[in-house]
Amino acid sequence: YRSLIFLITLLLFFIIYLSVFGVKTNKFNSRIISEVKKIEPNLEVKLSDVSAKLNLFNLRIDIKTIGTDLIYREKTLKIETIKSNISLISFLRGKFALTEIFISTKSLEVKDLVTFVRLLNNDPKLFIFEKIINKGFIVVDLLLEFDELGNIKDNYKIKGSVKDGRINLFKIYNLNKIDFIFEFEDKNLKFNNAKLLLNNKNLKIPELIVSKRDNDYFISGKLNNQNIKLNKDEVKNFIRNKILDLDIQEIEFSSQNNFSLTVNKKLKIKNIDINSNIELN
Repeated sequence: YRSLIFLITLLLFFIIYLSVFGVKTNKFNSRIISEVKKIEPNLEVKLSDVSAKLNLFNLRIDIKTIGTDLIYREKTLKIETIKSNISLISFLRGKFALTEIFISTKSLEVKDLVTFVRLLNNDPKLFIFEKIINKGFIVVDLLLEFDELGNIKDNYKIKGSVKDGRINLFKIYNLNKIDFIFEFEDKNLKFNNAKLLLNNKNLKIPELIVSKRDNDYFISGKLNNQNIKLNKDEVKNFIRNKILDLDIQEIEFSSQNNFSLTVNKKLKIKNIDINSNIELN
């Protein structure tokens, strides 16, 4: 009787320990590496310590690794953490199938991330983006789900944030102090709470949505500014229309704008629609 109580107490202690503290193990390393390689078979994955915790409430084992490197063609992407889980029942049956995997990067330079992604997918748009980016830092969270055959589902989700970005466009428009959060889901890309300086003018973009429609991309959003001052040269840069030929020395205004436009694969813009509420100061 005492032995039974001792065994039950020991088992409860073991379960509590696994649930609260977990254990470090390399038992799941090969499975994590194989799932990450489904993104790109030639990716090299360098794992550090992998910890496993028992999640009795959901009947699963939660797996987490911190400080992983993804290497492709001698370029390294620093990963903060990789998380996944395995059904406790599947584990007890000797099956280690993962249903999803969550990857979160460390703070990376935007240019370095674009360069790395370009190696995986040499899209011409990424080349252009790589050239116009001057600086900025990004953190990305990626959630992948797998079907019963272990293939990546087409419902992946991407979230993240960009801080202190800087872009130069045609040596005319200088965008810096760019901050925003973003989310990609169901083929829709959404930007929220974007703030930036356009030629040293403060702009706020509360919302910007990019969605794919057939072969084009539909972009809609809101743009707000307060107490913007433009001198004569800046007015000419913003209003490039010889017919208007405005003789304005300086203008100060605030505005709230709703806009939409369509961009095709050749980056040609059409169907521009802008509704503005402008208050001159």
